Parts: sequence; C-alpha cells; structure tokens
Amino acid sequence: MALIYSRLVLTTFFWAMMFHLAKYVVAFMSPLAIGGWRFLAAALILVPLVYWREGIDLAGLRRNLVPLLAMAAIGICGFNIALFYGLHSTSPVNGALITALCPALTVLLSALLNREPVSRRQMAGLGLGLAGVVTVISHGSVAALLALSFTPGDALVFCAALAMAVYSTIPRRFITGLAPLQVSAMTISFGGLLMSGVAQIVSPDFYTLPPHSVVAAIAAMSVLGTVLAYMWWNDGVARIGAARAAIFMNLIPIFTVLIGIALGQAVSGAQLAGTALVIGGVLYASSWPAAKPLAPALACPAS
Repeated sequence: MALIYSRLVLTTFFWAMMFHLAKYVVAFMSPLAIGGWRFLAAALILVPLVYWREGIDLAGLRRNLVPLLAMAAIGICGFNIALFYGLHSTSPVNGALITALCPALTVLLSALLNREPVSRRQMAGLGLGLAGVVTVISHGSVAALLALSFTPGDALVFCAALAMAVYSTIPRRFITGLAPLQVSAMTISFGGLLMSGVAQIVSPDFYTLPPHSVVAAIAAMSVLGTVLAYMWWNDGVARIGAARAAIFMNLIPIFTVLIGIALGQAVSGAQLAGTALVIGGVLYASSWPAAKPLAPALACPAS
C-alpha cells in the first residue's frame, strides 16, 4: 500500500511540474499542438512497453473499446483542451481554485456511479485538503477570495476538472478484465490520435519544428507527466478506488507552489499553512480504509 501511495504522490508532483513546463512551451507552440505531440510521443513509448511486459490484450480491448474511447475523449483530449484554453481567459488563481474541485467531484461521481462507500474520514480529509488549497491560492486572505471575478474561461476550467473526475470513475464501473497498464496505453494512444487530429485542423504550427529546449520539455511532459503519471494513476484507481485516489489530487497546487519556490519565488506563511493542511488531509483520509460509510444512500445509490 505504501508503494501505491508513493506513486500517487509522485504522479501529482509530475502533473504539478506540467504547469511550469507548459508555461514555457506555450510561448513557442499552440496548446493543441503541444498536447498532440505530448500524447503521441507518450503512446510511442507506452505501447511497445506494454507489448514487451504483458502483450496486447486484443480481446480485452475489443470488449472495452467504448469506455476506452470515452476515457480518451473526455479525460485526455477534453481535459487538456478545456484546461489550456480556459487558462487563456482566466487568472491562475481562479484556475487553481476551480481545479481543486476535482477531488470532490470524483468522490461524488464514484459514490453515485461506482457505489464506492464514502466515509466520514474521507470527507474530513477532503475538506482539509480543499481548505489547504484555498489557503495557498488566496494567500490566506478572505478579501482575495471575495474579490475573485469569473470569466468564460472559468467554465472551461470547471469542465476540465469534471472531465478528469469522469476519467477516474469510468474504469471501475465500465472496464472489465483489462489490466491498468493496458487501459493507460490505449487511452493515451486514442487521446493522442484525437488531439493530434484536431491540432492538424486548427493549429497551423503542428508541423513546425520548435527549439531544442521546447522539444526537451515536451519529452519530459510525455515521459513523466504522461507515461509514468497515467500508468501510476490508473493503477492506483484500480487498487484503492477513485474516491481515495482523488484526495491526492489536492497535492497538485501545493507542488505547483513548491516548484515555483524552488525556481526562486518567495514562500509565505499562508503557503506553508496550506501545505500542512493538504498533507494532513491526504494522510488522514488514506490511513484508515475501514472507516464507517457516511450514509448508506450515498454509499450504495439506487441503479
């Protein structure tokens, strides 16, 4: 179990790193071109790896083709398009705040669709994590939160958070008899094909060769933020459930801030307090799997 939790933590770190890498490469390429090449490169790495380790389960892929395509369209293509274009017309503070809703959305969807029990301990951990995220991005200022204004980009970022929540809840309910590594390889491959197809239509720079530093950044996004991250995330969801895995997503804005500090940004007391709340929430929610369900109706909704 410690290995699963460690991988989920590293996954959130890699995804936090993506914000900083994307901030750099978006100055040279359009978001769709970046996403298309990122996932195509990841597929070229992951598919041969899966073939070498366990072969390609063609029967399982045919049996689960529809949910796999849904995961690729919603959780990879849809998530990345909505997030990147949403951030074009909203502030980073708003984007971080809205993305922080993803764990709560995942817990809710898991309870409704997958009948995963939601314990008081999980809800408390989720609340602590959300409080920590809000503390970090608002710098501990209530006035900063009250002063937020919302734009159409906020709606796109919310759609991105909802897309990731849907992506995390699909496997347990709709994927049958297919290993997590196979799920990761196929969703990334299908998502890469979808994103690159859209990019070729609407992004004139898809075939433009960027500087070497941008190529290196996209390679890091492919290997760390895609291949390893999605492998470990899908494996974690399969082993501990989407609701518990979602708690770890609260670490993404925290790691984003910490990476910024490592790059020279100053640290504030609010950031330290928020980080402590998020880490405490993750540890509290994941340390006792046998917690009593919050309510039978929420744990086992009617079909």
